[in-house]
Amino acid sequence: MSSPALPRAGNRKFSRQAKLQQRNILITLLFPFLFLLASWGQATVNESLETANLYVDAVTGSDSNPGTKTKPLKTIGAAAGIAQSNNWASIGTKITINPGTYRESLALTHNKKDTSLPITFEAATTGTAIVSGGTKYKAWVAYGPNPSIYTNSWLHDWGVCPQLTSCPYQQDIMMRKELVAVNGTVLTQVLSFAQMQQGTFYVDEQGAQIYVWPASGTNMSTATVEVAESPTLLTIHHKSHIVVRGLTFQYANTCRASAAVLVDGDSTNILFDKDTFQWNNSQGLSITTPTTYFTVQNSVSQHNGDSGFQEATTKYGLWQSDTTSYNNWRGAQAGYYACNGAGLHGWEVHNDTIDGLTTSFNQTYGIHWDTDNKNITTSGIIATGNLMSGVFVEKNEGPVTFDKGYFCNQNSGMGVGGLVLRNSEGVSLTNSVLTNNYPSQIMVIGQKGGISVTNWETGKSKNLVTQNFTNKSNVIRGIGSDQLVFKDSYLDALDWTTFQTTLVSSSNTWWNASNSTTPFVVPEPKAGTKEDFIAWTLSTLTDATSTFSKPQSGVASACNLTPVGTDFWLTIDKASQSVSKGKSATFNLTVTPLNFTATATLIVDGVSEVKGLSSTLSPSSISTSGTSVLTVTVASTTASGTYSITVLANSGSMTRTVTTQLTVK
Repeated sequence: MSSPALPRAGNRKFSRQAKLQQRNILITLLFPFLFLLASWGQATVNESLETANLYVDAVTGSDSNPGTKTKPLKTIGAAAGIAQSNNWASIGTKITINPGTYRESLALTHNKKDTSLPITFEAATTGTAIVSGGTKYKAWVAYGPNPSIYTNSWLHDWGVCPQLTSCPYQQDIMMRKELVAVNGTVLTQVLSFAQMQQGTFYVDEQGAQIYVWPASGTNMSTATVEVAESPTLLTIHHKSHIVVRGLTFQYANTCRASAAVLVDGDSTNILFDKDTFQWNNSQGLSITTPTTYFTVQNSVSQHNGDSGFQEATTKYGLWQSDTTSYNNWRGAQAGYYACNGAGLHGWEVHNDTIDGLTTSFNQTYGIHWDTDNKNITTSGIIATGNLMSGVFVEKNEGPVTFDKGYFCNQNSGMGVGGLVLRNSEGVSLTNSVLTNNYPSQIMVIGQKGGISVTNWETGKSKNLVTQNFTNKSNVIRGIGSDQLVFKDSYLDALDWTTFQTTLVSSSNTWWNASNSTTPFVVPEPKAGTKEDFIAWTLSTLTDATSTFSKPQSGVASACNLTPVGTDFWLTIDKASQSVSKGKSATFNLTVTPLNFTATATLIVDGVSEVKGLSSTLSPSSISTSGTSVLTVTVASTTASGTYSITVLANSGSMTRTVTTQLTVK
């Protein structure tokens, strides 16, 4: 259809009605482009084209049934096969999945007969259709010397997953695939029988046995024990116009850096809505290489062993009203909190929109925009209570914008701040609140002289130096004398000049009631120069319209999230350390409570087993929260080598572990 003709620009006598008509036509024509300015892209799936209906019921269904409401299929895979055939015949299909647990692995792969007709996989009731990688294990036998432990035969020999060569060394515990849940509670894996405590399990591959120590009082003759045996629960490869709605995906035993649910291979127009990705060994949901025009909305990724959401080499994505929490428990067992992990980890993402994401209580970054991210627009992010930075923007050409966000309560001893910029350009922070982040609310770190990054689309490289940072209309508040409001301590000379001369900062409320004299740290005239607010305005020539004053009461109320359930973290400050013979090494261990109010007893394993090693824990137990110092002393007779040392923290049916490596030179 051709567009209506507009009045010619040279005709000055057309009527007011014609002018209004022209305006309305222009608005109509420009609307899609105006929308793209607010949202770079999203999935567009016309579900009204689904004229075929299939029903699935894990309890009453049969795959020999026709898939009607009264005679449903038994498996989602059978329904998917029929829907794919319908698609090839240009028929759209809606699959309704009744409540139940579906122990299957689904794969939607490209076929040259594919058409653009949609397929929807939808739970009849959100959250009640569970796609599980777990297999039920029965016939557990009490272990004679300790009847609280139960054993069963083990037929697998998975070993450890391959190392990620782009990241620091990953210890064995985080590269294991085994995952066990007893009555819905996931146990903590240990790597020797000697380490077993209540709430743990151990796999003896050589002896072909698995041992579990469930919560006291568990009846193992009736308990539901699920062992994760499927690495992938759903794969969407080079497909289009797919909707996944209201499903739960859990207990995938995927290797590190892979996902329970994967979208890849030039897929486009993929929509996830009201889905949950939880208790998977690695990532929950990964969208990658190069998927375009996708939407993830109203969805939750939680309690996954790696990142909750992973996005890599994509274009035109929309994340809307999503939550990612309690992730990277597997990495935390090895003191591995940073590389390639976050509540949402984005790498080589172009033209992305995030609206209303909550990322909280992750044992890693809240969000990590990690290398070659461009045209990223966010609004309403809440990043609170994460172990590492609330938001880490690293090696990005930008622009990356944050509006109406909350960056709060990243105050662990890991000390990485609220919003952290590393060799990234064109970052904008507006109308946001940053409070109670240690050591600083805003931090600038990086490599002096810049870092070269290659744009995956154009192949062109650019040397990135942090610059063109916009900081307007924000509340930036430190709490306590040890929290700064801004820190750039060492990127001096040309790096500082580039940052300072391109900085736009105005209409902000800066504040720290406990530190009004030195809340800013800058690298000039010398590294680590401490300044008050007046000195900051003079050294940066900004913030003339800003104040150093107490913010309004309740300005950070959106940050006050409460963890769900009772748990605690056991973290360590060094994942590895070297020590000379005759010397000692110290490690700081921290218990962080998540509604936890009891006492955790600490146990060391891997020291007494090595000739010449000895250790002390001070204190040997922690009530609610606190720190203990592990001191390992090396005798002159200790053999050179690398030794794994595990600390276990037990409180009733909960055991958390962390393993570090000590290299004796």
